[in-house]
Amino acid sequence: MCSMDKKKLLGRFILTISLFVAASVLSDTFVNIYLWRLNSGYLPITYYMIACYATVPVVFYMCGYIGMKIDRTSLYIIGIAFYVAFYFMVLLFREHITEHVILWGFVKGLAMGFYWFGYHVLTFDFTTANDRDAFYARTSIISGASSLAGPFIAGFIITVFPSFTGYYIIFSCSAVFFISAAILSYAMKSAPIKKAYKIEDLVFSKDVKWRDTMIAYFFLSGRDAISIFLISILVFKSTGSEFTLGKFSMTVALATILTAYLLAKFSKPSTRDRFVLTGAVISFLMSFLLVYKINFYTLLAYGIIGAIADYLVRIPISAHALDVISLDANAGERKMEYIVARDIPVAIGRITMLVVFVTFLRYMPEAGIKTIIVIISTFPFGVYFFMRNKQRGVKG
Repeated sequence: MCSMDKKKLLGRFILTISLFVAASVLSDTFVNIYLWRLNSGYLPITYYMIACYATVPVVFYMCGYIGMKIDRTSLYIIGIAFYVAFYFMVLLFREHITEHVILWGFVKGLAMGFYWFGYHVLTFDFTTANDRDAFYARTSIISGASSLAGPFIAGFIITVFPSFTGYYIIFSCSAVFFISAAILSYAMKSAPIKKAYKIEDLVFSKDVKWRDTMIAYFFLSGRDAISIFLISILVFKSTGSEFTLGKFSMTVALATILTAYLLAKFSKPSTRDRFVLTGAVISFLMSFLLVYKINFYTLLAYGIIGAIADYLVRIPISAHALDVISLDANAGERKMEYIVARDIPVAIGRITMLVVFVTFLRYMPEAGIKTIIVIISTFPFGVYFFMRNKQRGVKG
């Protein structure tokens, strides 16, 4: 693929990502709130997420095999189609969706599996070690920009329309954005890879740099599994307003845009570990703010500063992971197998922390949430430690 073609495809890829992000930020913040309003408990949300996260690695494994035989862009498009199906399920079952949370989580897992597998492979195809930090920073800016308006508009719509009508409107809008992204994706093509499919040697790798990368992703995903929904629910519990949650998300988005912009300028292979360590320290210190008191103002401070810390960790480790894959002389043929192998510790991290979360709530309901917040705030140090080890073998 010539550089001009790669640049053109990268531009189209970023455009499809923009549509996908617009669809996601419009509704994803409120999916868990929707379940909370229907049930007022953490268990249905946790079961839904466990079903989702248990499905993803199975789909990744299937995608790795299928991707050897068909255009990988098709997997990306199939993922978007399942996202459409996910939101149509809400429109179909409406308030009865709590009776089908396992099935709903399974469909979300199919969507995430196909989409994110395609996303990671296409990112590897269309970027190089020289521009990966900038790519991840650019897509993070797009995400932040969408988050400025999306949750605010969605929260306003939910508040204005009676009962759950607002939820159905925003879920329908998300489906339209997803369909648009799928249509735009058809122009991106990739050639099949003709080789035997094998991931065992990558899962149980003797390559220290790759093994450390997978362990780092265990810590990153373990933190994400809890923080991705807990803070939103705590904000909603503190305020009782979806509109306020939307304004909260908009304020946090400003911090993510600024952080991503700075990382686009200054993050590179030789500086990534310092950014990750800075993010880890900030994340850990901010957790004690919520240990002291959980109210809207402490949540707002935690959300803003915590978002900065999150991006300081997430963007460098994402770029570094692809760089480590690139060190393999056969990376072009084995990229999909690497991505499948990497998702195994991701799934283990997610499911393990959700089970820990439920256990804490069962046996220590009052202190459980604060304890979990402190525990996951230490996980970025795990990312730093294992990223620092592999940093030695990546030139920048």
